[in-house]
Amino acid sequence: MTVLPHLRFTVFGLLALSCAAFAQDKAPEFARVDQDADKRPRALQMSVASYVPADGDRLLQVDLVGAIHIGDPSYYAELNDRFRDYDVLLYELIAPEGGVSSNRLEKRKGVLSSTQIGMTKMLDLSFQLDEVDYDAANFVHADLSPEELRASMEERGESLYVYFWRIFFATLNEYAKDPLGLRDMEMLSGMLSANEDNSFKVMIAYEMTNLDSVEDMLGDDSSNAVIGARNQRAVDVLKREIEAGARRIGIFYGVAHMPDLEERLIDQLGLSWDSTDWVDAWQLGDGERGEPRKNLDNL
Repeated sequence: MTVLPHLRFTVFGLLALSCAAFAQDKAPEFARVDQDADKRPRALQMSVASYVPADGDRLLQVDLVGAIHIGDPSYYAELNDRFRDYDVLLYELIAPEGGVSSNRLEKRKGVLSSTQIGMTKMLDLSFQLDEVDYDAANFVHADLSPEELRASMEERGESLYVYFWRIFFATLNEYAKDPLGLRDMEMLSGMLSANEDNSFKVMIAYEMTNLDSVEDMLGDDSSNAVIGARNQRAVDVLKREIEAGARRIGIFYGVAHMPDLEERLIDQLGLSWDSTDWVDAWQLGDGERGEPRKNLDNL
């Protein structure tokens, strides 16, 4: 039994747990590995996908800002700059009603956050809670409280124990698809030649783009507590802010939440995808961008 598939899938599971009918012909990407002109991995990128009313009203724009909870300092610096342009920025954080200020975030770091902090050291990255300016005047908490999440999980018969076994069996399923780890070997053979000192980081970056694995681990996105219930809270807060007059709104949530969030924007608010911008989250190589930053045609 190869160790590599289990290692990278388990690491991805730990990262995803902390986040975790289309108007166009196919669903847009929300995370990708950008390659340079020589097809070498250059950067793990997170999307900023923009949605507008399907009736053509351009006065309202809602951006889904996909987050990865550990990243380069430059990634969070760019996000902080972008966030200033929104009327309101709705953010994810399991915290008491109203969220918490930056000087209290240290107290919010639990077991999963500690795991992520360990990953920051392993991958030479920074932790989101240390880099994002949560004290900004336009930040609005749009997530469940710990008590609400616990109640939602109990209502659905979910628990961290259940999630552990889902990750375990999803790992077995992944191993059954590729028992010799050939997919990983093929992936790494192309990466090691150009990224010998960076191979583990590159491997994890590719896995972070596989959002289908999150549903395999946590169950149906729309109905589970970690994704579905929290996304519905974000949409409820979004509706409130629109009624209050906000017209340019960002939703800053873990990238694993984005496919389900998009469906809710379309189904509940009548929005449709307009464009996608890409932000470098992890630098993987020294090459230049393989594609323009603004990508309107390839989704």
